[in-house]
Amino acid sequence: MKFLTALLVSLFIAVISLMADPVLSKPETVDGKIIIYPDHRTPQLFYYVPVSLILSQTFGQPQFFFYKYIHVKSDAPEGPQTTAGGVLTLSVEFGDETETLRSRKGQNFEYRAVPIETLVVTLSYTGVEEQVGKEKKELASNKIIWTKKSFTLPLSRESASFLWKIFEEKKSTGLSVEATFSYGGYELDETGKLQPGERSARLSLPIPVTMEKDPDLFKVINLAEKFSFNFRRMSVLCFDFINGTNGDVVKLIVEVEIITARRQRDFKTITFSSETEPQQTVEFNIPEVKGAKYRWRVTKYYADGQSERNNWQESNNAFLDLTTYELTIKGNK
Repeated sequence: MKFLTALLVSLFIAVISLMADPVLSKPETVDGKIIIYPDHRTPQLFYYVPVSLILSQTFGQPQFFFYKYIHVKSDAPEGPQTTAGGVLTLSVEFGDETETLRSRKGQNFEYRAVPIETLVVTLSYTGVEEQVGKEKKELASNKIIWTKKSFTLPLSRESASFLWKIFEEKKSTGLSVEATFSYGGYELDETGKLQPGERSARLSLPIPVTMEKDPDLFKVINLAEKFSFNFRRMSVLCFDFINGTNGDVVKLIVEVEIITARRQRDFKTITFSSETEPQQTVEFNIPEVKGAKYRWRVTKYYADGQSERNNWQESNNAFLDLTTYELTIKGNK
């Protein structure tokens, strides 16, 4: 590879400030690298700026999952059609500097991370043979809320294939996550009065995942293999509850309806929430009318007990993604 190629997924996040008020004009550096600020009211309380970004772990396994999907519809009137793409899900978190601060500054203080107000997370790739200074190409962007640390990056056909090839060719050493974040607090003006203020910082993390070492974290879904003749089988996804894009929605129920070969209606329901898997399979064991489309609609249930049901929509896509992406995908030109 003689050129620099990059995968940039910028995630702009608005996070509610947690009643934390560091005095930004009074920084102190601990252990040569950790910046801390005093609280504007409590002398024993300090806020630290995270100095490390970590790929979250669950039972010793990285919280990382990458799959690409493909579906070839060979009987389309205009000829064979291929649907392809992919989804990358990962979870990162800031390192906890509490123990270092206790050992270097003292045990009698309370330490908290600064209140993050905005966060831009970028997944980027620089080819291992490339030279520094080349322009990076933006392939996709996704807006989420930084609540559970996990987020999903929907990929176009070009970016999914490109990223998959990076892992297959064992070049993932050039893959990294970068986080640029801002945090708020107070500034002391010329008269000594407290005024709202803001600072920013930047961290990066090389992705410590390889296809060779972690094969279970990668999956190819050939949707064409999920169909029997005249039978409907499909994948339904909703990453809202791990993305943080669910808002006040606590449960989402999807109804999928088909017309059987006997011209009767049959339907299945799928439930998504914080307790369910983000990908579920729907199977109809009754023969479907050949060439027919299915109908689907979504009912959202909110934290205040109210519900909202959308109108029926038609589709023939074997991959139904209901995630609330605020997304712009650009091809790899």
